[in-house]
This record gives sequence, structure tokens and C-alpha cells, in this order.
Amino acid sequence: MRSKKKKSKIRKKIKKYLLITFLIILMIIIFFEYQAVPFQKKYVETQAEIISNDAISEAVDNVLVKYSYNYEDIVNINYDSDGNVKSIETNAKNINTLKAAMNKAVQEKIETVTDADVSIHIGAFTELSLLSNFGPEVKFDFTFVGSFNSEIVSTFEAAGLNQTVHHIKFIVNARLITLTPDYSDGIEYTTDFEIAQSVIIGDIPATYANIGKLS
Repeated sequence: MRSKKKKSKIRKKIKKYLLITFLIILMIIIFFEYQAVPFQKKYVETQAEIISNDAISEAVDNVLVKYSYNYEDIVNINYDSDGNVKSIETNAKNINTLKAAMNKAVQEKIETVTDADVSIHIGAFTELSLLSNFGPEVKFDFTFVGSFNSEIVSTFEAAGLNQTVHHIKFIVNARLITLTPDYSDGIEYTTDFEIAQSVIIGDIPATYANIGKLS
């Protein structure tokens, strides 16, 4: 009789432990389900920006290496007899050639990296840095499609007494739509690349203080 009661208590304890275990697992599942979508969205968008930006950088670098334009190929500065800047002339042909080549290279490169996947440790869902690399990895597949517009701009930066740094930059405004089985969303970001620069000695006329967009 005592043996039956003992077995009954053991079974109750087992059921109790199983119930507690089930509830804990259920709570963990609910927690990660609650955390997964917003975290996945943020993480995927970040990775899409990194991947696309790397692709854009590679494309632009390849074009710059191919054409090897220096500052004098893009800008011609004329001085007066006193050594002051009289005029700043840009080479429209070279600028347009460079921009067209970079636009084409960027578009072609972006089209080759539209599919990607990322793996995230489960601990990262807690958003606690100490646990970010803890636990097994969860893999997310996603795709993104991108479009962009670009311009080449000219800016001036004071660099000391009677010295000005003239920057020629390629600006890319990218727009991406990220797609996963759970959601789709759009992101936008801007990145720029230095095409050429030079230190100008002498006073610069106010009309050239900020040339702005070249192409």
C-alpha cells in the first residue's frame, strides 16, 4: 500500500516538473517570438545596408582605378598676378564620364548581391551585449532590391591661414526594400566617396565658396 502511495507521489512530482518545464519552454518561445520580428527587422536592415554599401564601394573603387583621374583632370584653377584664385573651371566631359561609369558599375554590382543570409546567436535577441554571442545560431534569409541616384559635388574646407581644401565627392543616395518571409520594409541611406582633393593656396572668391553640385 505504501509502495502505491509512493509511486503516486512520484508520478505527481514528475507531472509537476513536466508542467513547469513545459511552461518555461512556452515562455521562452513566446519571448523569442515577441523579440524576433522587431530584432530581425533591425538586424536585416543593418546587414542589407552593409552589404549594399560594400558593393557600392567596390564598384566605385574599381571605376576610380580604371580612370585614374587626378584633381587636375577634373578641376583647373586660374590665378591672377597676385596669386589669388581668379577662376575655378571644371572639366564637364571628365566629370560626366566618371559619373556615368560609376552609376553603371554600382547598378551592376547591386544586382549581383540581392540575396543574402545572416546568422544570429539566440542570445542576441535579449539585446544584452554579454549574451550577444550566446547560444545556437538562427539563420535568416532575405532579399533586397535597390535603386539609387547620385551626384558629384564640390565643397571647400578651411585648412589654415590662406589655405583651403577643395573636395570633389561622389554622393550616392540609396533606397533599399528588404524582403523576408515575415515582412518587407524600405530603408534609405547616403554615402560619399572622395574622387579628388587639393589644397588651394590663396584667397578664393566668394562666388566659389561653395560650388555645390557639379553633375
